[in-house]
Amino acid sequence: MKNTTYVLLTLMICAFAPASAQVGIGTTSPKSLLDISASNAASPAISDGILIPRIDAFPAIDPGADQDGMLVFLTTPTGSYEKGFHYWDNTVFSWIAYNDEWKDGTAPQSRGDYSDQIIYAQQSTNGGVDVIILDSGQLGIGTTDLEESIEVKLDGDNDIQITSASPPDAPQLVFYTTEGSFAAPDFMNDGDDIGYITGKVWTGTGKSADVSNIQMRADGNHSAGNLPTRIEFAITEPGDTGLDSNNPQMVINNKGNVGIGLNDPTAYLEIKEGTSAAETAPLKLNDGFLLSTPETGAIEFESDILYFTPNTTRKILLTGLETTQNLNFPNIPSRSTAELTTTITGANVGDSCNCAPQTSIEAGLQWNCYVSAANTITVRISNISLVAVNPAAKNWKIVVFE
Repeated sequence: MKNTTYVLLTLMICAFAPASAQVGIGTTSPKSLLDISASNAASPAISDGILIPRIDAFPAIDPGADQDGMLVFLTTPTGSYEKGFHYWDNTVFSWIAYNDEWKDGTAPQSRGDYSDQIIYAQQSTNGGVDVIILDSGQLGIGTTDLEESIEVKLDGDNDIQITSASPPDAPQLVFYTTEGSFAAPDFMNDGDDIGYITGKVWTGTGKSADVSNIQMRADGNHSAGNLPTRIEFAITEPGDTGLDSNNPQMVINNKGNVGIGLNDPTAYLEIKEGTSAAETAPLKLNDGFLLSTPETGAIEFESDILYFTPNTTRKILLTGLETTQNLNFPNIPSRSTAELTTTITGANVGDSCNCAPQTSIEAGLQWNCYVSAANTITVRISNISLVAVNPAAKNWKIVVFE
């Protein structure tokens, strides 16, 4: 009997369709190719609707071009597909979820201050990339367990680009920080963080602490018309596992002074003192070429010679070698001289020399020095008095100018 009813219904539809090209079920004036009316629009019955074919799983063999657009209802979640309507798209050769793009769900969070309740993008999930928004407001791309308010976690190229076509209003990365609250903001205090860009790395067991960053801070208490700030650059040195944010390697303070190795530079450029260890000199110059035209204020280094241009004329800066030696001269007769030699590596015959005792010297004595041979300095004392003088042993500072 059921089969007979289906046949009769099919014959009736086929007989009616050619005449009007529209089919009405429950209505005598269809408004489309197929128009189905509820038994009572104001108070519909539980059976007023259409049941699309329901399936527990997709066919083992994918449909083809003849089924392009075929609609089914998946009753059981399968893989990345959730329960709901799906249609076959033969262009991409895949089942496509036919529902709202954003769906409710849950995703356990490691952070206790983040909500486990989420909405997620169905299409990206089907494509293998999670895009979620937590009910507490955080956004995750490529991850469902967020560590920060916005987290992007994708393999390979993770560049973030901001593009603008309306200069001079170019793209900006803005950090807006206040004391107080959003409802009642207040001035920042000295040392308060405004914002920073930081880097972290793998430690062998997990994610590191900050290992390098650029940090902006208040550099003095803020008030109306007075908002001093500073920028700090911090890195992690060999043997450490994190940076020291209280002792950055470089600072630009609220006066524009730059400090390298110093927190509070008192000049436009102030450099930390060096040590005896290798690679700790405050400043080094590499051998290069002189400017074709001297420029006022320029310091240049060429062929082991240091130059400075105070105005328009380039001049050689004196370079020197020095030593401090204890010299014990013999008894010197009246109107006579005595000489002692010492070594200064790098001294050459013809270099200028200057020397002086580090303490007072006996009356009637005069002295000078000269480079008598390579690396050798001769110090001469003359006794101009009328009696012999026996100088006491004392330290002498000797400087050779190349």
